[in-house]
Amino acid sequence: MQRHNQLLTTIANILDEIIKETDALEIEQDSISCFHATKAPSITLFNYLQRIAKYTHCSEECFVIALIYLDKLQEKHPYLVLNSKCIHRFLLTSLVIAIKVQDDDYYKNEYYAKVGGVSVKEIFVLEQAFLELMDYELFIPEQHYFMYEKKLLEYTEIEMP
Repeated sequence: MQRHNQLLTTIANILDEIIKETDALEIEQDSISCFHATKAPSITLFNYLQRIAKYTHCSEECFVIALIYLDKLQEKHPYLVLNSKCIHRFLLTSLVIAIKVQDDDYYKNEYYAKVGGVSVKEIFVLEQAFLELMDYELFIPEQHYFMYEKKLLEYTEIEMP
């Protein structure tokens, strides 16, 4: 459980650092998508990750894969800015997709919508949009996964000596 919480803390810290930088940027109107809310949710990324972990019972690997998906998404679409108004929805969606790809057991989208605080219709729209942005390329090579996991562990050691 300790390692699990450290992983969630590390991912939240990494995303929080990105958000601090991107919130200062001016976002063009045509860059706003179905992932963007009118205002940032009040729940912290760490608490949101904990909530998702608690209620989905997904494997630890899903969180690493979700982070890889977010990076791949930004590589494919450099204009896409992850900020505080969209990170929760992107994170939820990447996690739901990672769970469906990685884990043997998963819930229906209705359940994930409830856990993530979005409507059922919205979770379907977000998942479809995410898959299209990813060109349905969800496979993560094993060596790529292990490289990310290693970097996250190194980051954790820097953050929590």
